[in-house]
Amino acid sequence: MKTFRNLSSVFAVAVCLPLALAAVPVTAQADQLPNPDWVSLLSGYEKNYWQAPVDAEHGGKVLDAKTMKLDEDLAVEINHLGAKNADKNGLTAQRKRALIDSDLYGEETLPDSLGPVLGRYMREGFKQGRLNKISDLFKFNVASTFQSKRAAMHPRPYLDRSQSTLGGANDLAGLPATLDIQQSPSWLEHIPGYSTLQKNSSYPSGHTTGAYSWGIALAGILPELAPQIMARTSEAGNNRIVLGVHYPLDIMGGRIGASAQNGQYWHNEFASSIVPAARQLRDYLTERCKADHHGDTLTECIANVKANSTAGYTNDFLDPVATEPVKDQGSAVRVYTARMTYTFPQVTSQAGAEFSAPRGAADVLRLAYPQLHADQRNAILKATAIDSGYPLWESSEGWQRINWAKALCARVTLNSNGDVTKVETADKVTLSGPTVVNAQYANNGNHPASDVAAGENSVKAAGPDLATLRGVQQPAITAVAVGTVAALLIGFLLRARRRR
Repeated sequence: MKTFRNLSSVFAVAVCLPLALAAVPVTAQADQLPNPDWVSLLSGYEKNYWQAPVDAEHGGKVLDAKTMKLDEDLAVEINHLGAKNADKNGLTAQRKRALIDSDLYGEETLPDSLGPVLGRYMREGFKQGRLNKISDLFKFNVASTFQSKRAAMHPRPYLDRSQSTLGGANDLAGLPATLDIQQSPSWLEHIPGYSTLQKNSSYPSGHTTGAYSWGIALAGILPELAPQIMARTSEAGNNRIVLGVHYPLDIMGGRIGASAQNGQYWHNEFASSIVPAARQLRDYLTERCKADHHGDTLTECIANVKANSTAGYTNDFLDPVATEPVKDQGSAVRVYTARMTYTFPQVTSQAGAEFSAPRGAADVLRLAYPQLHADQRNAILKATAIDSGYPLWESSEGWQRINWAKALCARVTLNSNGDVTKVETADKVTLSGPTVVNAQYANNGNHPASDVAAGENSVKAAGPDLATLRGVQQPAITAVAVGTVAALLIGFLLRARRRR
């Protein structure tokens, strides 16, 4: 009888304790982030490089001729390389890609980033109406550029840049009024839109803002492919230069605005929109993979079709910034990172400034690292951020420095206190997706309290936990499994004792 009571006690501990751990509620007090101040975030352009026109008597003025010359020289060179070896219709492979991107449809641009197999699934899913939550995400998660464009009013590269929209003459500080931009013809239903674009409003690029608004969200939902997704996203931005309608600084500004937009959207709509959209896309891709015998899980499928290695998104369009073809995970990260600064020199006196992740940024990493808390995810953003001192960094509140291709797919190591001690990115090590070494320590220290401090929205209303969505085991889940095995073993021992 004593043995039986002892076994019963062990049974209770084995079953109840893991269940209790698994049921610990998320207690963060959710708040709502306001719309980012787009004009303020992007104001570094008007403060340092270009003074916007005031009225019909006073046009715009170049403030930093050296930086603006590099901006336009890069624009011309990238534009010319995109037109090199055009066919009899004036088209190249790169121009065709740029014209597709000019339609500004995420459903057209982003499937490429998943590689030929998963990309085809995604396109077909959109056509069949099976990815409506992703379509909705692409519609609503888009940053506004209207006020920012009005604040800058900078002429596009294919125009007479000496003329201000307001009627005055621009002071170009000796820079040429016209650039040798080679305009692209249309291709099928895809048109470049030279005659319909807002004339003197190059900064920031609205198309780039849209592409990054979608691309960052997709990379957060499919972090296993984040390097490739972000490289394709950066290509979409670069394609605005290929067509000759934007400069590199315009593209960088678009990335900043879209990053801030995602921070707000992921913070405010995580449970209501992000998680349901992620579940829909991941479940759909898994279903298609199973049907075609590529694997029973999305992780297996990605590995089997090599979407995150040598048979995923590729791009061999080279220029002074993208100096190597995108052919695998590592090259995707390097090309993306190069386009973060577009070869603009760093102001050494501004280098080394402390990085502090802006609010909302850590929310974008929640699906990638479901085991981690807000401060731990902020540590990943800090470890992967580029240095200060590059154009537009000061006014961006940190968004300019965030490297999504690195942060969303890394191998993160924790110490026994739950602190992030190492972040290894996909350009340094081969990764099958974001992982956490020593995840069992994630809840140590005061790290769980950082979720409350960040005001993160609870995911409970969205259904199963994030670890289940990503296929990652959390300590509580592991504990439940161990407890279940223990309970079965104890039951077997009890039955064996009764037989005696």
